[in-house]
Amino acid sequence: MHAIGKSSAIFVTLSGLFWGGWVVGSQTPEGQEAIARAYAAYEEQQAAASANLFDSTALRAVVCGDPDSAEQKPCLAVVAAGRMFIVDAGSGAASSLTRRNIPMERLSAVLLTDADLPQVADLSALYGASTHGRADALLPVYGPAETQRLVDGLNQAGGFDGASRGLQAWGPSPEPGRSVIVFEADGLVVSAFTTQEDAFEGRVGYRFDYRGRSIVVGGDGRVATAAAARDADVVLQSAETHRVAQVTGEFSAAEAGANAQALNTGMVVLTGAENTLAAQTQVAEARAAGFNDVVAGRVGMLVELPLANSEINVRPL
Repeated sequence: MHAIGKSSAIFVTLSGLFWGGWVVGSQTPEGQEAIARAYAAYEEQQAAASANLFDSTALRAVVCGDPDSAEQKPCLAVVAAGRMFIVDAGSGAASSLTRRNIPMERLSAVLLTDADLPQVADLSALYGASTHGRADALLPVYGPAETQRLVDGLNQAGGFDGASRGLQAWGPSPEPGRSVIVFEADGLVVSAFTTQEDAFEGRVGYRFDYRGRSIVVGGDGRVATAAAARDADVVLQSAETHRVAQVTGEFSAAEAGANAQALNTGMVVLTGAENTLAAQTQVAEARAAGFNDVVAGRVGMLVELPLANSEINVRPL
């Protein structure tokens, strides 16, 4: 088992030992010493997990956010070339990553698919967690046209100037069918794109290409229909069940599956389901549309694309 997967299991085991030890004598010097050794071992595993997450052998994505939110808007942390990019700063984004000992100082930028409140709820918290109070720190924030107004308001509330410290807004402004590169270094290319429908709604999607592997992320947009999603290894797409989509007009899971089939997508990860039943229904509807490689994306999921082969590994972080 990969070390990233081990750490969570070890924590559960150690927690069991802790509570069991409390009952049978952890208040003795020997019991306290055993607990201290156990948690020291856990910290070592967590450190190893963080190191593996940032090595150069794969393109990785971690679904983050608040798993207990009634309207779950999970963010996504994409890791490659020793850097981390967070797509959409949903509620609980910062805390869910720091709880897993993911080094927030590796955060290079926040990429917004939309400038609405659900996508930016944790933006200030991400800035604080990634800068550790440095007075001269800037955090780039890419997104739709409304991003500038949003960032200006947050900077003002936090007492930042946006030039030497605080959040720094950048609007890539892609046109439908034409991607705009927002980052390029060490074999990693991050591009912003939009579709005709998403441009009207003020939404942007992002594609991450790293040494032959690729991840496309679109939040609530219709990225599964975009040319930028063609031949992508993984597309992370928010969708609704057929019944809900009929009422709201949002993108349905069946549409996501049909378009993934047409664009030769490797796997679709459906995000944003409000509960387990909705997630299961979405997956079933996407598969019924003729695309079988689809899973429900839940908070804590790790998607790993090794550079050495064409595998797609999905497991809890």
